[in-house]
Amino acid sequence: MNSKNIKKIIISRTDKIGDLILSIPSFFMTKKMFPDAELIVLVRNYNYEILKNLPYIDRILKIDDYRQETLLEKIKYFEADVFIALYNDNFISKLAKASKAKYKIGPISKISSFFTFNKGVFQKRSKSIKNEAEYNLDLIYKLSPERYNDNFEINNALILTEENLSVANMFYKNNNIGNKSLVVNPFMGGSAKNISDHQYVNLLQKIYDLIPDIDIILTCHISEEERGEKIISLINRKNIFLFANGGSILNLAAVIEKSKVFLGGSTGPTHIAGALKKDIVALYPNKKTQHPIRWGTFNNPNVTYIIPDEINKSTKEKYSKKNKLFSSYNEKIESIILSSLEEKLNN
Repeated sequence: MNSKNIKKIIISRTDKIGDLILSIPSFFMTKKMFPDAELIVLVRNYNYEILKNLPYIDRILKIDDYRQETLLEKIKYFEADVFIALYNDNFISKLAKASKAKYKIGPISKISSFFTFNKGVFQKRSKSIKNEAEYNLDLIYKLSPERYNDNFEINNALILTEENLSVANMFYKNNNIGNKSLVVNPFMGGSAKNISDHQYVNLLQKIYDLIPDIDIILTCHISEEERGEKIISLINRKNIFLFANGGSILNLAAVIEKSKVFLGGSTGPTHIAGALKKDIVALYPNKKTQHPIRWGTFNNPNVTYIIPDEINKSTKEKYSKKNKLFSSYNEKIESIILSSLEEKLNN
């Protein structure tokens, strides 16, 4: 590969929030390797806010703004030299081919991948032997191993604006929230197991009673506001607040950034907390394709992973779209979570 002639690079990552955050190190490394090349990133609309402040991304294309036929026609006008698919599906394969890029890089995991990527990388991510961010970086390495090794640096930082920080500061000020705050995201998109709302209520009652000077902030999207308010009413303690976010996802990030500790499952807000280098207690399943080895936060040593079905091996978890709760969750696991939270909050 003649890397000297690379002037324009397209990278696509068109799935969920956590997946995108684990792709940020790849965007950073690409620009560091090729500082003079234009870097274009393809994302979903709901992920645009996460990337818009990153100075090393030159252009962001929100794929939901276009019909598929229009985007397939538009992509070739970028005249990209390189197309990198960090995540691949049938449509992304079509985009890669339509781009007419000389070098097409992506994961080789299916037979169809051979016909899409002429610089593919053999990956079986389902084996979960490394973090998703590292799988992504393996694809960037393919672009130029020499430049990669010469310029290697991990950077997955989020950049918050004054507006985002102002929203968080106002929320903390209006509610008189102190320095010992616990942000909890009890809501999941269904991609991994979670504990029930009732179990969150019991857990948060107990941590509040253990640490009376704590402030607890539940976070959710505005569409879950009613459910969040119900959880708070059931907790029935003082200094429990709800941040129902209807604006930029970076407003949520700013609220997390001001907290002392974050509690959540394997979901986007946990990865936001990870990128912000927060102290985290995270609930993850023991299933290989959902395990923290692959889907844990990246470049953050301050995370305690609680894996209920690994601790309570007597209960065999059943994984299905209908069964979204840990059947292995019990008082022992609750106690482990409480002690982890207490240690981080009192540190």
